[in-house]
Amino acid sequence: MDVTEEKIEFFRRKVVDFYLTQGRKWPWRETRDPYVVLITELLLQKTTAKQVVKVFSSFFSKFPNIGTLAKASETDIEAIIGELGLRKRAGFLRELAQHAVEEFGDKIPNTLEDLMKLKGVGLYTANAVRSFAYGMCVPVVDRNVARVLRRFFGLEGEKPAYADRELWKFAEKIMPTSACREFNYGLIDLGAMICTSREPQCSRCPLRPECAYFPRH
Repeated sequence: MDVTEEKIEFFRRKVVDFYLTQGRKWPWRETRDPYVVLITELLLQKTTAKQVVKVFSSFFSKFPNIGTLAKASETDIEAIIGELGLRKRAGFLRELAQHAVEEFGDKIPNTLEDLMKLKGVGLYTANAVRSFAYGMCVPVVDRNVARVLRRFFGLEGEKPAYADRELWKFAEKIMPTSACREFNYGLIDLGAMICTSREPQCSRCPLRPECAYFPRH
């Protein structure tokens, strides 16, 4: 596997450019509020972005911060997210908010250790908050990102993204030192829009000239 600094730099530049010119526009990407990022990521664990966007405004108008969510009734939360088929998620969100308030007051923490103390928050969600809300240069590896990394760099591995620690280490190694938020969003969108699991649209991919996967398919 040939992973030169030039190849990594090409990858970084093209991913950021892709996001800035073709990235998807979701309302949660317009904020750096760690509470909004955290709750949105937890909803996205169970449904699609197109579904979450339907309740985004009403949810955060009703529960604008972690304190109001902690004090809410499950019924009030269900009334908003129930249409997404996530009624059981209402109790979980309320408990998480209560735990967060007990542990950290009205602030969402920014360290990996503290974020992962919260119920239901694993490495991906913790790093999503750190990257998208706090602007930290940390990797965010879901199945879409894993696919892009493995294909472009010719990496071996079939483990689920959350369990592939070697892939996470590699992703950390190639993180840029600036525009990290845009880089992570760009990777997610490339995997969702272009480098799909079935019928990838290689002819449209800005990574094609250096991609290890493209010549074989």
